[in-house]
Amino acid sequence: MNKIAGFFDALADRWDELCYHDPEKITYILEHTTLHKGLKILDVGCGTGILEQYLLTYSPTHITGIDISPRMIDQASSKYAVNTVDFRSMDIMDLKDERFDFIIAYSVFPHFEQPEKLIAHLAELLTPGGELVICHSEGRESINSHHNKQANRISFGLPPVREVAAMMEPFFHIQEMEDTDNLYLVSGIRNR
Repeated sequence: MNKIAGFFDALADRWDELCYHDPEKITYILEHTTLHKGLKILDVGCGTGILEQYLLTYSPTHITGIDISPRMIDQASSKYAVNTVDFRSMDIMDLKDERFDFIIAYSVFPHFEQPEKLIAHLAELLTPGGELVICHSEGRESINSHHNKQANRISFGLPPVREVAAMMEPFFHIQEMEDTDNLYLVSGIRNR
């Protein structure tokens, strides 16, 4: 089994108790995007479905949540019994031949060993004019410090937003950048 999937599988039953996700910060992040009614959304590394309650308030046509951990997907699936939400346990790099209007990678980016390849792949999955959002409801230093103590074998570090923006620029017009002690956000609109 993939070591990242194994790590999160072992914590899935307790994940929502172990990790606090500040509702005000999540709301702030989403309000600083182009998210609006009627979009087809991809939630990358959806975990136990933390974001779905917030995303559903935007009346999407569909939300697809992808996570490499089968047990995280089990937890997420148990929370939402709506036709507009579909959870799948798979490697995001294996998702092909689908297009989305909005892609969000919340609290997951440090777990990708090859972030440039991830960004290029997500760009392929976005419709022209669609938005990619890479974010955390904590600051970069806090995330990296926590991962160095608790998850160093499955985290490759969260780079400064300017570095992520540079990875995105071949495919995206950068929309937002915020890298503070309390929040991490970089987003871009897919080139037409």
